[in-house]
Amino acid sequence: MNSENVNRQNVKRLISLFPGVHLRMLSRYLGASLSTTRYHLGNLEKDGEVLCRKEGEYLRAYPLWADDERSRRIYAIIQQKGVRKLLGAMLREPQSGEPRLSNSRISAIAQLSQSTVSEYLTMLRDLQLVSKLINRDGHITFEIPEGDRQRLSTILALYDGSFLSKATDSYVSLWEF
Repeated sequence: MNSENVNRQNVKRLISLFPGVHLRMLSRYLGASLSTTRYHLGNLEKDGEVLCRKEGEYLRAYPLWADDERSRRIYAIIQQKGVRKLLGAMLREPQSGEPRLSNSRISAIAQLSQSTVSEYLTMLRDLQLVSKLINRDGHITFEIPEGDRQRLSTILALYDGSFLSKATDSYVSLWEF
């Protein structure tokens, strides 16, 4: 197998591991130039092996199984470290068994500003990954619906910094010489 095919397959594997990865991050994971990464990504898309979408200022790549808009939006938003911190905090925190947290509590746990938490919660609510609840006193809390908790825990495990760096380093070392 020539090096072009190896690089192409490595791009495809990384996209499967990290759906929604944007071009620059993919280039970093590969240890390749942007132009080389763009070349292989373009060929994979042209051949119908991956999906690419321009989202804001990012070109994001998805495996073919992420074929619906909601899935792509979920994977794209989870690429953001702050969103992962927020979701991780919401999944870990309610130690008393109470799955509902206020904006200020989430902010404190995730170590993010309240305005950032509000922005992320709005995006997550739009994707129906977080529910907003208002009690009788008008106190607003948020929770991850029970049906999504395990799925999000699994997805977040892929993006855990230590796992991600170890997996990427191990993966890249397999094909570097």
